[in-house]
Amino acid sequence: MRRPAGRPRPEVQNAGSGPVRTCVGCGSRRLQAELTRFVIGPGGAIEVDRKRRLPGRGAYLCGAGCLTAALKRKAFGRAFRGKAGQVDPSQLGQAWEQGDGERLSLIHS
Repeated sequence: MRRPAGRPRPEVQNAGSGPVRTCVGCGSRRLQAELTRFVIGPGGAIEVDRKRRLPGRGAYLCGAGCLTAALKRKAFGRAFRGKAGQVDPSQLGQAWEQGDGERLSLIHS
């Protein structure tokens, strides 16, 4: 998706070294180490990947407020190219708080 003409590219929040990723909730660009990564695992489950080691396409969030914004904007569906299914906001919030990196099924069947 192309950025509309005249809309400036967001600046990186904290200048430093390392990979830069965009939060799917608020659109701010930050260092990867400052964001929480989510991936789609086998069977369509969204997993919180705190160690950033799980395989697959990742979506990044910078805070709980961004989680709400991402759900409202249906950003996970776009970030995972339509493979995310319907996300249960309450379970996703619990997974965020637990943050232990274990697989959590967050999709409505």
